[in-house]
Amino acid sequence: MIVKLLLLLSIFYSADSDRSFVVDWANKQFLKDGEPFRYASGSFHFSRTPNQDWGDRLTKMKAGGLNAVETYFLWNFHAPEEGTFVFEGDRDIDKFLTLANDMGLLVIARGLPFACAEWEFGGFPWFLKRTDDVFLRTSDPKFLSYVDDWLDVLLPKLKPYLYENGGPIISVQYENEYGDYPSCDQDYLQHLVGKIREHLGSSIVLFTVDRAYTRRALNCGSLKTELTTVDFKVTNYPEFYFYVLRNFEPDAPLVNSEFYTGWLNHWGKPFNKVAASDLASSLDKVLALNASVNFYMYTGGTNFDYWSGANHGLTTDQYDITSYDYDAPISEAGDTTWKYFIVKDVLAKYFPTPTIDVPANSTKTSLSGVKMELKGPLVSFLDVITNSNVTQSSKYPKNMEQLGFGYGFVLYKTTLEQDYNLGAKLEFAFNGLGDRASIVVRSPGNNSEVFYLGTVDNNHHLAKPSLFTKQDILTGSELMIVVENRGRVNWGPSMQFEHKGIKGNVTLNSQLLENWDMMHLDLEKLSNVSLHFDQRSDTGSALPLVYQAEVELDLADTFLNTTSFSRGVALINNVILGRYWPVVGPQQTLYVPTAVRSSSKFTLTLVEFEAKSDKETVDFLDYPILESIES
Repeated sequence: MIVKLLLLLSIFYSADSDRSFVVDWANKQFLKDGEPFRYASGSFHFSRTPNQDWGDRLTKMKAGGLNAVETYFLWNFHAPEEGTFVFEGDRDIDKFLTLANDMGLLVIARGLPFACAEWEFGGFPWFLKRTDDVFLRTSDPKFLSYVDDWLDVLLPKLKPYLYENGGPIISVQYENEYGDYPSCDQDYLQHLVGKIREHLGSSIVLFTVDRAYTRRALNCGSLKTELTTVDFKVTNYPEFYFYVLRNFEPDAPLVNSEFYTGWLNHWGKPFNKVAASDLASSLDKVLALNASVNFYMYTGGTNFDYWSGANHGLTTDQYDITSYDYDAPISEAGDTTWKYFIVKDVLAKYFPTPTIDVPANSTKTSLSGVKMELKGPLVSFLDVITNSNVTQSSKYPKNMEQLGFGYGFVLYKTTLEQDYNLGAKLEFAFNGLGDRASIVVRSPGNNSEVFYLGTVDNNHHLAKPSLFTKQDILTGSELMIVVENRGRVNWGPSMQFEHKGIKGNVTLNSQLLENWDMMHLDLEKLSNVSLHFDQRSDTGSALPLVYQAEVELDLADTFLNTTSFSRGVALINNVILGRYWPVVGPQQTLYVPTAVRSSSKFTLTLVEFEAKSDKETVDFLDYPILESIES
């Protein structure tokens, strides 16, 4: 029996030993199992889609003519706290890789350690910014220690899924668009390559992706010993970008690792689109050059929870919308589009015809006129959404990372020791907010009586964020400042200086405010209890406000229309769908996949930060609205 088992094992390993994926430098091509090969891949970030829908998306990718899928293994998605790693549920990489392998899709692994991806902090975990002495994306020993801790956990999980081991992974990216980062630290890149090879062996194909605009980007962004690839948008002249690549690495296969099917989107800006005909024409030219291609994105998904990122701006950061639809061939909700079928037709000219049919799109449901009940000011429910055991106190405010909080909202409160007249100036330090503060005062003697002072945005170093009080404030009043982390910058050198929360001192009429209590607000807990509010309060002015409704809706995908509200966060039961901000657009609806609710009955909660709603109703639609912008 033992001899028979050993024989079976030897056959298994012998068969696997024939599997190989390598770069054939002499002939400027890839070899898969010894045969010339190129891939048509699509970006699908499993972190942006419920795991129940992964199989649907992968099937549609295979049916669309792809032979590979590219995905990010996002550090912060799997490491919510320092030393804690999560690989269950929507973070189950074993499930994702097994599904891809079963579907016959090869896998290109990216995002270790850095992704960008319009994702919070580019995939870096928040705890890298507890202090300012960790220098990101460099050979700084403190930074590399954090990186190694992550890779020492992740890479052993990936190893069984390498192509040579019978799995789908054919290549691993060791850095992303590093040529645009100012440090240009080759020792850092060498360290990453060494760490990956320590776990995955010498034969795995390692690569980088850089923008093919300057030679410096390629010189700083990659190592000559590994594969270099480029990214570029739809163009009539792909030869130009590949010429830059060939000039840098003459013997490499041609690869566009991010062929943009659409583009990222910010609040308050028009929704970016790429015409399907333009994409098809450019794709045809790329493939005619015998290049491999990865569509970024092929299916976009959603920035659920607080995972949307930001780009650094001159006066204020530009924050990414909740939807990551990206105008991709497969929509945010997993629907095949006209672009999908046009791309499929082009791929059919160069790759084998898919042997499976395109699955049908999911059924959508709708419901009009859902009445939202105003429950009261958010600060009236602190007993529900805070934990008194983790409240921290200090003489002066601490930023979010110093407090040990990663995402969402932080409440700062202090008791005022004197009266202040109407028009008193509340002021923060230069660049002293990360990112937006809603300011409330609770009068002494009645814990429910609260009134709203206003909202302040950070504006970097152009001026001190400030506001003037709208009424007299009495001695003993509690000043409460709810600060929202709207998403850490995910690209560029300003990442090094990212902090959230209050970043400096706060003054009222030039008097320094001291003795602060600070706590994280867990909005997810709002749906766990029945919310009641003392109607003696002026609820009309006491923003932020909590609205709730008990909803019964067919168990199918749908889209929450938030246009009767202004700006805030929406939850289904205890799942944060994401941020809404229809008054600036372009996104008006939030995608609600069936997977976020296990029943037709659920609790809908809106935490509204901008204005009391006049209609106090929402609709559920069977289609999205992503392209409406304030005129």
